[in-house]
Amino acid sequence: MRLMLGGLNGNFLANITLNAASRTEEVLAAVAYATDSELLFDWCFKHEIPTRFYGRLDDTVPVQVAILEKFLNKRSPNYVCKLVRYHHAKVIWWRGYGLYIGSANLTRSAWYKNVEAGCFFEESEITDEMATDILDMFDVLETNATPLTEELLELMRERAKRLSESEPPSDKFWASPSLRDWSGLVTTDKNAVSGRKRTQFLEEWHSTLQQLRDIGDRISASENRPPWVGAEIPRGAQADQFLHAHYYQRTFDGQKAQYAIHFEANKSNPEHALRETISWWRSLSVAPNHEDEMLKSSAPFLEAALSKYELDTMDYEIFRRVCAEVHSIKDYSRRVPNASVSLVSDGRRYTIDEKVAALSQRIWADRSAAGATVVELLHYILYGGSTDTLPERLWDATTNPKWKISGLGISALGEIVGWALPNQFPPRNGRTSKALKSLGYNVRVHVE
Repeated sequence: MRLMLGGLNGNFLANITLNAASRTEEVLAAVAYATDSELLFDWCFKHEIPTRFYGRLDDTVPVQVAILEKFLNKRSPNYVCKLVRYHHAKVIWWRGYGLYIGSANLTRSAWYKNVEAGCFFEESEITDEMATDILDMFDVLETNATPLTEELLELMRERAKRLSESEPPSDKFWASPSLRDWSGLVTTDKNAVSGRKRTQFLEEWHSTLQQLRDIGDRISASENRPPWVGAEIPRGAQADQFLHAHYYQRTFDGQKAQYAIHFEANKSNPEHALRETISWWRSLSVAPNHEDEMLKSSAPFLEAALSKYELDTMDYEIFRRVCAEVHSIKDYSRRVPNASVSLVSDGRRYTIDEKVAALSQRIWADRSAAGATVVELLHYILYGGSTDTLPERLWDATTNPKWKISGLGISALGEIVGWALPNQFPPRNGRTSKALKSLGYNVRVHVE
């Protein structure tokens, strides 16, 4: 985490945009006031990074008319601008790179002159809880936003003109049919908020789970399997590797996944996108990214190692091998800070195997707030009740201090559940969600 104090400590927001382009998959920005397009939006346009921006809505024209004009003139679903009343946040998430939360608006004074304070979190530092809260915030803004239309632009243009002539505020502004009025947040107690978040998580998880099952049923049919995929392989495992191949072969532009752009292209007809991708999949004579090795070797090992009997006797070496085969854990190990896994930061570049070993060793030695080990945590999720209530235990495992262990977030645990019980629960991690999103499914993309 970096403290962003601009001229006070040399950490300027502009430094982020200098380095983030190659890793940013999309930009989510909730910044109340915006007067300078060059600070963020022109950068997004230049690097063709999908952008969703939520500015403030009121009669002071908090978002400069020229910025509204730029978004509207783009006429592209990849660049969305909406305005929201009672919005005062300053949050920018360069997804794949990092998250800023602070006081700075999108103004040149805020970025270079004012005393502003905020924090920047590298993507690897963003916890499941943080990501969920930030995505919930964007959902609230989306629900209560006024979309940018020609009517809204004209209203703001006229209002800006009147402000320049020192005309006082008028109630007529809010009478415009172009605006979505909103009374703001309703204060609720912490328990009510927690219950709402739990309900939202379970609804989204069950919905996406069924979508993955449906895909598994379709691609496991004999007419849709490529020749190197056997009929005996569980449908959930097949669905996972189908999405794995699609994600890495068909959504990347250079080193960056363009799932957000593909989502805008496919969201009106996910079925068409899925059919076309199934046709591509069944035509593959060889596995494009070692999916055959995963299905024939890694998946059976994981299912066996995570079975109830084997889990009871799991030792560290088996757990390390599990971590090495679970995509989300392996991917997270690439990004985890060396110091957090007891590796010396002396300029040396550690191998992935070394990083996985260090991360798995830390997780193995760690305990939840109630003293639960990682084996006890996995046993609780997988076998601590009926399979019908497993998603509820998954929620507990990522939010309840009694069970929560650092380094095992929703992506890692969702994938582990899928490899342990592939016939009931197809693996789901951040990459799975991005692949689904690219096919037009409106799912939540969790952090890895």
